[in-house]
Amino acid sequence: MALKDCAHQRFLIEGLVADYQSLDVTTTATERELARLQAEQAAPETIAAVQERLAAEREQLGQIAVEGQAAVDEFRAVCGDETLPRLPWPPQ
Repeated sequence: MALKDCAHQRFLIEGLVADYQSLDVTTTATERELARLQAEQAAPETIAAVQERLAAEREQLGQIAVEGQAAVDEFRAVCGDETLPRLPWPPQ
């Protein structure tokens, strides 16, 4: 991988980090919303809809984490130990 390719790969990783962080904030807000609805004993269909949304958000977080880690592993294998942003997803 040429230096230009390493820079492009780093840019892609930075984008995945930003996407993960943004979705993580959204997921946290959804978790809080669900807790509030459950505490208020909201209608079951309302709670179910939020649970469904939360499950989808968590699944998407997992997908970003897997994709991001694969990109990081490839980057490190080819580009060495160049500095990357702090990775927000759990270690794989």
